[in-house]
Amino acid sequence: MKILLTLTIAMLFFATIHAQDSDRWIGDEDYAKKKLELALKIHYDRSKMDFKLIPKKKNAIDYAEVILFEQYGQEQIEFEKPYQIYLIDDYWIIFGTLPKNYAGGVFELVIDSWNGKIMRMSHGK
Repeated sequence: MKILLTLTIAMLFFATIHAQDSDRWIGDEDYAKKKLELALKIHYDRSKMDFKLIPKKKNAIDYAEVILFEQYGQEQIEFEKPYQIYLIDDYWIIFGTLPKNYAGGVFELVIDSWNGKIMRMSHGK
């Protein structure tokens, strides 16, 4: 019993010292799991949101490039510039272009402007 009490006090002591070493609050994995659980419970209705997450063309392109560069490679995606981009019914539709008479496909991406959700992503061959 004494050993258990000693170990408990020691753990609390070291946890306090460690917490004092940092000037930032640090959440642990359990905290992250609770946040995920909460996010999955709440199904946001985008019609109830106060603002669009991606309201401007430049924001949509920047967001798309982060995803596309990771998935298909920056060199490939930049080769498909200039991009074609349209905002239709609050969805950004973005796709690449190719030089005339060039054989191959381009990326196609559909993004919900309200929440940033990728509705469709593909790349032709």
